[in-house]
Amino acid sequence: MHQARHDISRTEFQLERFILFSDGVFAICITLLVIEIKVPTREEYHILSDAGLWQYLSHHALNFLGFLISFGIIGHYWTVHHRIFGYGKGYTSGLIWLNLAFLFSVVLLPFSSGLLAEYGSDTHMYLPYGIYVANICFTGFMNCWLWLYVSNPKRNLLTHTISAARIKLGLYRSLVVPLIFILAFAVSFFMPITSRFIPALIPAMLHWGMKGLERNADLKDKDVRREKEVHSS
Repeated sequence: MHQARHDISRTEFQLERFILFSDGVFAICITLLVIEIKVPTREEYHILSDAGLWQYLSHHALNFLGFLISFGIIGHYWTVHHRIFGYGKGYTSGLIWLNLAFLFSVVLLPFSSGLLAEYGSDTHMYLPYGIYVANICFTGFMNCWLWLYVSNPKRNLLTHTISAARIKLGLYRSLVVPLIFILAFAVSFFMPITSRFIPALIPAMLHWGMKGLERNADLKDKDVRREKEVHSS
């Protein structure tokens, strides 16, 4: 892909604009999620006591769970985006369009989350959950593509050389979220309530399930640095 045609001295400034724009999109998406949570009014829902309010909250428990999961997912992808571009020293026009496609998948999340919130209480409806899971998978696969693009050594977009093990670790981390949601959607046909709690496994998988791969990536990165120092001396 072609490099941007402005002066090379402006690259750092343009990259900062690129990242700030992405941060703004993530912030707006999280705000839109919160807007979907509406406080029940007494007149509309005929809530006249604590028991009535508790009944309303219990009936919408899956909706609140969906909000928490969506908040966590958007927050997770923001931190991943932050880590990816923490490696970056430059960009190409291809990366700009790829990042926009990734952000497009993120801005769809408030809609699919709102759809799930509206219809998610009816566990016999599979389409709202299916659309939500498809959106999560779209975001996960775009994140995966973004990482593979940035980390490709042929494009020379990284501040320093990283090992193949580090690239694979990023790939596996990108695929954890969509794969767990695909599993949850499959389970929803047999155990719909249980399936909504399966995504709660994601933090454990990302934190503890990748420990061995992270240690291996750290060792391989050290080998790469050592090799570079030998060649440069």
